[in-house]
Amino acid sequence: MLNDPLASLKKYVDQPSGTFDRDDVAQAARMFAEDFQSLGFQTELIPGEKLGPKLRAAIGSGDRQLMLMGHMDTVFPRDVYVPFRDLGDGRAMGSGVIDMKGGVVVMLYALKKALPLIDLNRIKVVALLNPDEEIGSPESHDLIFQTARASAAALSFEPSSIDGRFTCARKGVTSVAIECTGIPGHAGARYKECASAIQALCGYISRLYTLRDDSRDISFNAGLISGGTAENVVAPHAMANCEFRYYNEAYKPELMEKIRAICAEEQVPRVRTAVSFGASHPAIDLNEKSQRLLDLALEICKEQGITRYHERTGGAGDIAIAGQAGIGVLDGLGLSGDQMHTVEEWAYLSSLPEQINLSAALIQRLCVLLQG
Repeated sequence: MLNDPLASLKKYVDQPSGTFDRDDVAQAARMFAEDFQSLGFQTELIPGEKLGPKLRAAIGSGDRQLMLMGHMDTVFPRDVYVPFRDLGDGRAMGSGVIDMKGGVVVMLYALKKALPLIDLNRIKVVALLNPDEEIGSPESHDLIFQTARASAAALSFEPSSIDGRFTCARKGVTSVAIECTGIPGHAGARYKECASAIQALCGYISRLYTLRDDSRDISFNAGLISGGTAENVVAPHAMANCEFRYYNEAYKPELMEKIRAICAEEQVPRVRTAVSFGASHPAIDLNEKSQRLLDLALEICKEQGITRYHERTGGAGDIAIAGQAGIGVLDGLGLSGDQMHTVEEWAYLSSLPEQINLSAALIQRLCVLLQG
């Protein structure tokens, strides 16, 4: 039951839910579903193909729909997750405490405060918690988009950063795999007859970093490199997993073409190179509809005596998927803290009541505006 936000936060954090730990994510989904049901929501657990279930919770019968967004998964598999711990200095740590178990706590307790003030005969509220945000939402993309298409606006409860950031703009991200196949042989006796896949890959990566364009906020990163068999063997194989990011979705095909062109140039004779592009989050930038949501949120912050600001962020997120439906989106309603995606992840406990009160007022006032 939803009686104590701090107790709920501890309960959620103490339940591991690493993206690929399907049973753990399913258990977390059942916990969240029970708490939505206690508020009167109708809930549905939608089975995943390879991952855990998606949770859809709905209340109200109105024609106008507000979408609330969050995710259940964390980057921490069961064998490395850190349980909840109150640090005694106004902070608490634990895996997913801000990203984003804390955000789900804010969502639920904000709804508990706001729902009695909403005319549910005129408004419908749909909350969607997905199990795969940390890997780009491959099994949830369509459900997020279709839910957004039926909604007038979307609020997301990702962390609000260490100093209280909202965002309506997130970079798109596309993954790139580069694979080089060379000719192996003894590095001392036969090197003249060989062709190093590692040498070729290093050449490509150096060229690819020239795609960074700070004037257009385009970044490139090679994050993982593997290859070779031994220090005295010319490498027969080398592979790099990379990504590029951008705020303007129109840059994506341009960058893909440039990457293909760079990797088509010969770096080392007789080395064959293949390029493939993987899953991506779309880009979303601040637009007129999102600006109206942001203005409303900042107005409420002023009334409540708290300081918040807007910032574009290079991190990808599911609001970008919702934004493709042409609706206004606002992110950053979750807890403030730092060190997310590390075992030192922590949250300011003072941000828990602040974000609940802020989000409750935002949900209630937005619903009034949607009623027309």
